[in-house]
Amino acid sequence: MLTSHNYTDAVLPTGIDLLDDVFTQILSEKGLCRDSEAAELIARRLFSLYQCGHRETKMLRDLAVGD
Repeated sequence: MLTSHNYTDAVLPTGIDLLDDVFTQILSEKGLCRDSEAAELIARRLFSLYQCGHRETKMLRDLAVGD
């Protein structure tokens, strides 16, 4: 018998799209390249925030940038 698993940390395609949109907005506002250390830190924050339940664009952007 197969066991059902609840993966609450999973980021589905719609979540990836949201995170990419927010990430792209932040990079544009800050004038950062995607492969910079600052961009990596922002991406990590965004994923963490998303996994904590934040789903609104403005809230994600504000909390990920932190200023």
